[in-house]
Amino acid sequence: MYDKFENCIFDFSLERDPGDYWYDCAILEAADILRGFGKNDWELLLKQLEFKSIFWKKRLVECLGELNVSQELEIILSVINTSDEDLLVACIDALRLLDLSKLGERKKEELSLRVACLLTEASPPMKRVLESFIEKLKNG
Repeated sequence: MYDKFENCIFDFSLERDPGDYWYDCAILEAADILRGFGKNDWELLLKQLEFKSIFWKKRLVECLGELNVSQELEIILSVINTSDEDLLVACIDALRLLDLSKLGERKKEELSLRVACLLTEASPPMKRVLESFIEKLKNG
């Protein structure tokens, strides 16, 4: 299944803007493939992350948040420490959909500080996403 996922997102991971087809169709197909992942597929994906481009990681994270698998949080936390703002925001957006009760207070504080830095220059729609995430961190 990992190879099938890799083939599905490869063409969309080559540039910053993947185009409408990714957001209209391919992202749904990629998420469906992830739903079919077994333990070995998730382990392989986690091992391969360090070798993947920023755009590849962003496409992956865009598929996460609603799969209801424990690996989602682990994957997002492994790529969130990035200097790429688009990837960081994609991670935060996906985290808004997850149960964060397993995060320790230190990690929550770290995430809250990173988000607060982004808030100063965020557009109004992005501000709503970031503020929603901060609220989630405070309440959960």
